[in-house]
Amino acid sequence: MTKPRRNSFDDLNWGRLNLISAQDQIGELNTWKVTYPYGERMVRVSCRALPELGVPHGIDNDVSSALIDYYLSLGMPDDGEMTLAVSELMQIAGFHRNGKYREMLMTSLDRLHTTSYEIAGGWRDHPNRRWTTARFHFIELLEYTHQGQSGQFDDRSTLRVRLAEPLVASLRSGFTKPLNIEFMQSLSRPRTRIIFRLLDAMRYNPEDPDDVVDEFDVGLTEWADLCKLPSARPDSIRRALEGPHEELVRRGYLRAVLVEGRGRAQRLRFQFASEFTPVSPALLNRLRSHGITDGVSRQLARQYTHSVLLGRIDQFERLVRSGELTVRKTAAHALVHLIRNSDQYPDGGRRPGRVPAAPTQVKERPAAPEPVLPTWGEELAGMTPDEAATFTVKRVSLLFSKRFTLIELDQLRHEVLRGRLDPAQLLTEAHLRLARIEAQQFVDDLKTRLQQAANARPVEELT
Repeated sequence: MTKPRRNSFDDLNWGRLNLISAQDQIGELNTWKVTYPYGERMVRVSCRALPELGVPHGIDNDVSSALIDYYLSLGMPDDGEMTLAVSELMQIAGFHRNGKYREMLMTSLDRLHTTSYEIAGGWRDHPNRRWTTARFHFIELLEYTHQGQSGQFDDRSTLRVRLAEPLVASLRSGFTKPLNIEFMQSLSRPRTRIIFRLLDAMRYNPEDPDDVVDEFDVGLTEWADLCKLPSARPDSIRRALEGPHEELVRRGYLRAVLVEGRGRAQRLRFQFASEFTPVSPALLNRLRSHGITDGVSRQLARQYTHSVLLGRIDQFERLVRSGELTVRKTAAHALVHLIRNSDQYPDGGRRPGRVPAAPTQVKERPAAPEPVLPTWGEELAGMTPDEAATFTVKRVSLLFSKRFTLIELDQLRHEVLRGRLDPAQLLTEAHLRLARIEAQQFVDDLKTRLQQAANARPVEELT
């Protein structure tokens, strides 16, 4: 697989409903429907796919998580639309960059684009505390570039994707949870990765996402429905789940999977390992805002309760604002020290009704110098040509929204990759023109240069 990636977030609606079948082979299956109780409600979920493609399964889980990850990294554009290179999506999804995986990715995107879902009573409108019915395709718009008439992805293919409106609304509302993509991609089989993603989402209470459980209990046949496995004989279900459950125990994600009862009345009890205790999204965001990594956040969450951590973050922010605490190294280092040694700080031992001690005298500090930001040349210096080209296209897309066509962005990436456009110079000019309110002039000039480059392509690039 590719180099380790940072932790990301997943959408709680998509994660808990698990709309990707955990089957390795689907045969001619192009539809499924499941119904199961949740509290006093009945949740009905159905899927209908094109017969020639079949229902989403296997690596479609990796592709859907990669697209959500990329959308979040863009700052969640309100229209759900994003542009990226096929090679970049393959890297995010953890795929090898070769022809076989390009073909698999194309088929996966087609399935996610053409398959329709209907969720009755199970899609959460969290800001309004309501359950809704939603009908959508995971990908509502799919556009890509390619060479000649083949219609197949190639090394320089560029994608434009728009995610489903209900999914975009859910993500933008913050109805998310942490997702350890690095760990998920390290699991051996697509089925195991799907079950890990589902289990990780089921730990969160959808009506109160800060409520995270250490154990999860579910009926065997209901679990098969949630995994979108044919719920036939209990022994067949157990065999299908045995391998993934064993790997998740062996890899330390689960402490144990206990089986109770017999036949179709069997129940599974999943016990999660303490070292994988997740951090609530709200707490994780607070810690991240001060530069604390996700790994350290999980360590702190194992040592202190949710309320204690929030209280000490509040204490840290209050002391910094008042000038009673000076950050000498980094905010992350200072905050972790306060969390672990709160009694050494002003108001660290405050109790209800106790008058706080007078703050220690703090010498007036000189104004902090303006931070020296790296130039675009310095920013791009450590990147490979492919990374620099990808970064440039992403930045231009963000700055100028939909003013460039997909073909033009494809050409831009190609010109940077071939060394015919200097990305640092281009991005410097782009920001300068924006500051001068000359955005359209920059767009027109770059479009002209790209068109000239496309018309002057050497013969070997056209064959």
